Amino acid sequence: MTIRRLVHSLPVSHAILWTAAVLVPRARRAEWLAEWRAELWHVWNCVRDESATATREHGDAEVTAFCLGAFHDAIWMRRNEGRSTMRRRFQIGSPWRCGATLITLALASMLLCCWLPGAHKAMLPLPRHAADGVVMISSEGYDAGRTPTIRLEDYESWRTSARHLFTGIAFYQPIHRQVRIARHRTAELSLARATSNLFDVLRLPLSAEPHAATMRPHMARVILSRQAWRRYFNSNPQVAGRTLVLAGQQAQIAGVAPEGAWQLPDGIDAWILEDQKTLDALPASARGFVLAQIKASGFPAGGTGQRSMTVSRENGEADRYDCVSLAQHMEHPFFLFLFTLFLACLALPATTPLPLGEYSVRGSQLSLLLTIRRWLFLAAKISLILPVVYFSSLDLAYGRLPLDSTTAQYIQMAASFAGLLFGLRWALKDQRRRCPVCLRLLTNPARVGHASRNFLAWNGTELICGVGHGMLHIPEIPTSWCSTQRWFYLDSSWSSLFSDTYLAPAGTS
Repeated sequence: MTIRRLVHSLPVSHAILWTAAVLVPRARRAEWLAEWRAELWHVWNCVRDESATATREHGDAEVTAFCLGAFHDAIWMRRNEGRSTMRRRFQIGSPWRCGATLITLALASMLLCCWLPGAHKAMLPLPRHAADGVVMISSEGYDAGRTPTIRLEDYESWRTSARHLFTGIAFYQPIHRQVRIARHRTAELSLARATSNLFDVLRLPLSAEPHAATMRPHMARVILSRQAWRRYFNSNPQVAGRTLVLAGQQAQIAGVAPEGAWQLPDGIDAWILEDQKTLDALPASARGFVLAQIKASGFPAGGTGQRSMTVSRENGEADRYDCVSLAQHMEHPFFLFLFTLFLACLALPATTPLPLGEYSVRGSQLSLLLTIRRWLFLAAKISLILPVVYFSSLDLAYGRLPLDSTTAQYIQMAASFAGLLFGLRWALKDQRRRCPVCLRLLTNPARVGHASRNFLAWNGTELICGVGHGMLHIPEIPTSWCSTQRWFYLDSSWSSLFSDTYLAPAGTS
């Protein structure tokens, strides 16, 4: 026997297949090798049927080339078999993919909320210790802060007549002016003329405060908002002490307000802290906002955190003013979301049935662990839907509108209610279409029965678990004997019909 005939012999071909089989994962090796040996036998017999010697030698080379192709197939299986489990977990309909999608949406909406300035401010409320005891005095009740309603002469009167109610009281009036920020740069800012004790009443510490030696006593002091500091001064930590030109007069930057200052209405970019002499020059009828630090003994707080006071006029008439807590405004975006969550829970039973269906208990009863896992999966979906809707509603409502805008609050309410209602409906509908064992979405829907035989036989849709755990029967028309969907388990005899590894449910014999 020549060396050429020996290389192309049948034993060498089998040896090539055995060598290539080493690269195949052990769980699939026997099946893979049996398939390739059967193919080799078929190819070898086809070559043996050739009568011409030259053609036969050429056919022997084809057999060897065929066997060498097994290495390519073995390498492909080795490379992809290791990923098959992970791909199976994240395939369409798997619980892993569902959870990963919801987590991605929650993170994306939260990051967008952090990136948008208005939505970011809504996420960062004023610290509780700074908001406690601080009220806004207004004649508009809970809607305080929409427009300035308090006259300067009323504020001046309360400074002395209401000392038994307040430990401190401050006034500010919003204005819009062109401000020269640099030598060749101007911008229109929303300013506020304020009393010098405004931030003392609010108990808000200032950052980037200048040294006392750099302040000029004859100039008005300016407090920048955090947003204006970032936008117009590039977050410069050395901004304190710089001089600005406001409405034709010079003013000096005295510090930067903390993030919590957004609770003050009208979207102020900077506060001009005026002395009493400058405030006296303003018209007595000038209207603005009044903030006060209440005394605990002044008057008791109501259940909603709102207080009121009555002021008598010289003509004998009395005016009633509401003292609305800033802490109430502080939590408004979040509590508005909780309110819409309550409304969505009330509306949910009217839009979709709450029961998840009937599950048979004879022979294939789910173990307690699988039942807990199933309910935990539903709870996890709902808990991820809540932050997705909350952050998305903040993005829509406060992305471009000011925080004290009524339109922004209506947008948040509408977006939250619609998102929560459809999100909770989807969570229940998705749970009904999943296998209670592996939590995959059921596939291959099939119509069974005829509508004309509703009273004689079952009529509806059947869905099946892709792994082979069972089948779901959904009635087309609810009847007294089949009013809701029902789940039926399949035993291990069905495993040969499914391509995936069969996982027998608990309790199956």
